[in-house]
Amino acid sequence: MKKFRKLFIFLGIALLSINLHGQDFEDFIRKYTDANGKLYMQPLADAFGANLNSGLYHNARIEKNGFQLYLGLTAMVAYIPEQNRTFEGTTQGYFSPEQKATVPTIFGNSQIVEVSGEEGTSYTFPGGLNVNQLPLAAPTLSIGSLYGTDATFRYMAADIGDDFGTLSFFGWGIRHNVDQYFDMLPLNLAAGFYMQSFRVGDFIDAKAWLFNLQGSYSWHLLTFYGGLGFENSTMAVDYVYEEDDTEVSFNMKGANKLRGTLGVTINLGPVKVHSDYTLANQSLLTMGLGIGINDR
Repeated sequence: MKKFRKLFIFLGIALLSINLHGQDFEDFIRKYTDANGKLYMQPLADAFGANLNSGLYHNARIEKNGFQLYLGLTAMVAYIPEQNRTFEGTTQGYFSPEQKATVPTIFGNSQIVEVSGEEGTSYTFPGGLNVNQLPLAAPTLSIGSLYGTDATFRYMAADIGDDFGTLSFFGWGIRHNVDQYFDMLPLNLAAGFYMQSFRVGDFIDAKAWLFNLQGSYSWHLLTFYGGLGFENSTMAVDYVYEEDDTEVSFNMKGANKLRGTLGVTINLGPVKVHSDYTLANQSLLTMGLGIGINDR
């Protein structure tokens, strides 16, 4: 199996095996210098940053003091909008005359695009992965509470081969109980801040942070929850341009700034099943399954 296919299988964490149509993903990237490469990869930064900042809570209830624990697996799926499947590419190198064309992004159609130049020459823009979603999953641990504050952690690491080294994912966050300051409030309120980091060798280095206000209301076996948040994400990419072995690196910022989330948790004793939808520039669905103690 191709080495970059391994990367995306890890990004999916057994949720989705992305079909690369027999092509080497590395060949896609290395055909571009930083100008086209940044536009080609920008939708990945948008989707991946949105995923990193998701699935971090499934209620807003935090005891003022007392033991609370949640341990589970959370899966996030970012849906790729149609406008993020193409970009305006520009021919590079010694090809003449310089031309622009509407070509696939990393998520776009797998078909290459060719343009004709002088003396019968042609320039080829590589295709994309031809996918409509980007999945990610992570184990999540939340523990509290001390003076109405709990902490959330994520961690994952794996060796994906000599070419890329170690894939590592680490995140942390803190939440504070807000409703404890208001008597007779009919719902739970919390404020949270989270930091996430995802790295694949020296190829991808992604970071994200989120500040949000969370609310939840429990009714029988159900807990309805939601949140409003302000977020930021970045992705640094490094690779070697195949034409002349030039080292290329660039930084991208994720599209999301504000997000609104609505979801529901089914409380089956200590077993928690939850799902929510986030509406933002890059929207996504989150699903999770875990075990909670005093977690409702």
